[in-house]
Amino acid sequence: MKNRLIVGLFLAVCLIQVVTPLSMIIKRENTLNNGQQFKFKTAPVDPYDAFRGRYVALRIENDYLPVADQKEFIKGQTVYALINVDDQGFAAFTAAVTQRPKGKPYIKAKVRYVSQGKVYLDLPIDRYYMEEKAAPAAERVYRQRSRRNKQDAYVIVKIKDGFAVIEGLYIAGQRIEDAVKQDIEK
Repeated sequence: MKNRLIVGLFLAVCLIQVVTPLSMIIKRENTLNNGQQFKFKTAPVDPYDAFRGRYVALRIENDYLPVADQKEFIKGQTVYALINVDDQGFAAFTAAVTQRPKGKPYIKAKVRYVSQGKVYLDLPIDRYYMEEKAAPAAERVYRQRSRRNKQDAYVIVKIKDGFAVIEGLYIAGQRIEDAVKQDIEK
C-alpha cells in the first residue's frame, strides 16, 4: 500500500513537470498563431545588465497612461492596458482598467509606479530573445538605432486575451536578425 502511494506521487510529480512547460509553450504558440497583431514603438534603454541572459532589452515608448484618480492604482497591481492603433499603424495605450475588458484589445500588465497623474506600466514585452552569438551584435545595432535622435525601432506583438508575445523586432523596417547580418558584413 505504501509503495503504491509513493509510486503514485512520483508519477504525479513527473506528470506535473511535463505538463507545466508544455502548457506554457502551447499558450505562447497559440498566441502567435491566433493573436491580434500590434506594432509598438520602442524607446532607448540602458542595455547593460550583468545578470540577464542573451537577449535585447526593450522598452516600449509611452509605457505610461494618464489617470484621473491615481489613488486607484498601487505598485504591483495587475491592470489591463487598453490599446488603440494610430493612423501610422502603431499601437498605443489609451487607458488602464482594473477589470478585464470585453471586446477591446488589451495587455495584462503590472503597475510599476504612479506619479504626477500617470500610471507607469511594467509590460511583459521587455525582452527579445535571440541566438546567443547574435544577441550582443543585435543589442549594439538596436542601441544605435533607438537613440533619441534616431528612433526607428519597433516590435511586432501578438496579443490574445491579454497575453502578449513578441513576434519580431524591427530596425528601420527590417528584422533585427537581417540588420545584424548587414552590420557584420560591413
